[in-house]
Amino acid sequence: MVAEQDELAAHAARLVALLAFPRAVREYTVGLARFRESPRLANKLISYDTRWRVVGYLLYLAADRERFGADGGATYGRLLEICTRRQEVSPRVLKTMLALLKFTGFVETVSSNDRRSKIYRPTARMGQFVNLWLNYAVSALDILEPDMQRTRMLREDPGFPDRFLVSGGRDHLANTPPADRMPEFMALYGARDGAGAAVLSVMLADIDGTPVPSRAAIAKRFGLSKTQVSNVLAIGEAGGFFTLDDAGVPAATQYLRDSYRRWISIELAFYARHMQPARSLNLATGRRAFTEL
Repeated sequence: MVAEQDELAAHAARLVALLAFPRAVREYTVGLARFRESPRLANKLISYDTRWRVVGYLLYLAADRERFGADGGATYGRLLEICTRRQEVSPRVLKTMLALLKFTGFVETVSSNDRRSKIYRPTARMGQFVNLWLNYAVSALDILEPDMQRTRMLREDPGFPDRFLVSGGRDHLANTPPADRMPEFMALYGARDGAGAAVLSVMLADIDGTPVPSRAAIAKRFGLSKTQVSNVLAIGEAGGFFTLDDAGVPAATQYLRDSYRRWISIELAFYARHMQPARSLNLATGRRAFTEL
């Protein structure tokens, strides 16, 4: 486990050292902001890191047919075991998320072979959401590692999403999740509704040297209220991530810049390790995890 973690840290450091890394950071920021603004319903469901983990674990279990069989392994029992073994997600949040995902059409339930439990299966709508998610990651990685042509893989290789979900999901379970490497940053970014939108808006303005959008503009773009934006800016200021001038306009601190760059380097290193051609991963994923329209 230690060796795996050291390898991820070393890969992240190599990415940061590349001359193209600042351009990749901007590409990642722009893509992530677009992802978070559409579809808004889906992003409401993953606005917190704990909610995101439920979605990620469900997608992994559904895709890992090598271990769990043709229908995947996304049962409530397995999800509960995974989510609670490190106290990542409470049973209440898990139940709420599963109900919301089913109600909004991102998953459906089918009977398992033994008929004693139901299997949660991602729908085609979830498949579209996954493609939006992976698109901004491959775009940034193609700037840093162009020979891999990951955008082309995502576009042309139908097994690419499932391979990533299985490889990344197994890594996530066996090792320290990437988000857990930065608890202070994630205490803001991943634990406050609207914090992601605020961070992305402030950082993109900082990168481009442009004025930060107004609180009303941030709220409108990401489906938030002005009060939510104001609250996270105040919390971020208290945590040393933002400064606020007399008019309440936020700016990035050096602490935010450093934290943000480090977070993206870890995310991209994780994606790069698990976004590989079929021949590079010893995985048997079978058919796609997503049901067809």
